[in-house]
Amino acid sequence: MKTFEKSNALLERELKVSPLAAQTYSKSYRYFSKGFAPSYMDHGEGCYIYDVDGNKFIDFMCALGPITVGYNEPAVNEAVIKQVNKFASGSLQSELEVELAEKICEIIPCAEMVRFVKNGGDATTAAIRLARAYTGRDHVLMSGYHGMQDWSIGASNNHKGVPDAVRALTTNFTYNDLDDLEKKLQEHKVAAVILEPIQSSGPKEGYLKRVKELTYKYGAILVFDEVVSGFHYALGGAQEVFGVSPDLVAFGKGMGNGYPISAVAGRKDLLKQIEEGVFVSTTFGGESIAMAASLATLKILEQPGFYEHINKIGTILRSGIQERIDKYELNDVLAVTGMPQHCGVAFDGHGSLSYLDVQSIYSQTILQHGIIQFAIYFLNAHHTEKEAKVYLDATDEAFSLIRKAIDSDSLEGILIGGKVNPVFKRNIK
Repeated sequence: MKTFEKSNALLERELKVSPLAAQTYSKSYRYFSKGFAPSYMDHGEGCYIYDVDGNKFIDFMCALGPITVGYNEPAVNEAVIKQVNKFASGSLQSELEVELAEKICEIIPCAEMVRFVKNGGDATTAAIRLARAYTGRDHVLMSGYHGMQDWSIGASNNHKGVPDAVRALTTNFTYNDLDDLEKKLQEHKVAAVILEPIQSSGPKEGYLKRVKELTYKYGAILVFDEVVSGFHYALGGAQEVFGVSPDLVAFGKGMGNGYPISAVAGRKDLLKQIEEGVFVSTTFGGESIAMAASLATLKILEQPGFYEHINKIGTILRSGIQERIDKYELNDVLAVTGMPQHCGVAFDGHGSLSYLDVQSIYSQTILQHGIIQFAIYFLNAHHTEKEAKVYLDATDEAFSLIRKAIDSDSLEGILIGGKVNPVFKRNIK
């Protein structure tokens, strides 16, 4: 059994000086089964990570999506080291900024111009500001998660500290429900409709096309938040997969293989507003190390067969999860959610067991099998059928234990470690 002595000691120290002991909610110890999970990583290689105690795990989190081509990728490392020996941030921009902007405009269908920032939320916020300036309107309709900025997080349950006046300017709409979208477009003078184009198992047939039509009908700007979907499903993102181009798009996560970079791209007339008083400027927007990493990453993603491989492994995993749900007759408690490239399990409660009870059994079991993951997996270039088999074997055991817990309506003797306790919780049992 793996032990986590050093990791636990570090966690105890950090909790005294940093809330949640992680700078990203979803990397916090609260998202894992206590006693079975590490909190601190030492290094990574391909699709494997090694914690500070020397334990090895198959990584199906991929740093929450940024690791698209793999840890310690030689081509990315070489590009980064080359630029490190020049400068990171300087008094002038680097030529990499030109090259990367040209590359984004080449591969992203809607991109005529691009502006670089650092986090996904920076990019979505820039898009909303551009849309508001262009339309002269304030209200935003959104579907999905778009970052920690007030305009977005104020419309969630985690809105403490956001002024009511700001919260009133954003309204959620239901994904894959065109009637709900049009109703809200009628109720407000909308500046922007922003959505994650791929949620759950993806858009219904024709949904994104109709969203674009409705957005234009009511004079709003359409924004795709591809911070998650970008570079995971296709080189050109969801807009390439589904053949629908937005006015603006936000990218992040997978474009730099772990290095901090994001971008807002789209129509030239919208981006040109940055020259005309719309403020989108950050000290580290042109930081060259991440740009070097991004250019090297995109060269790998462009290689023939990259996305075919990701789709193949994802299809094995997705179908395997469903087979095991059927095997243990758990369709009333578990559901496959997501497209093959980014997929996993959704949990419901049963009897006296909450959905977090059920998820905790799953978390504990896959950790025991040497896998780091929540419930939804990300894939990178180094995942193969070998890792997929380990994943499905672990899932089989987890589902058998969930079946046992449901039959006995108890966690006794099944859940040994602590329960997962995520910051973002669902408002259901």
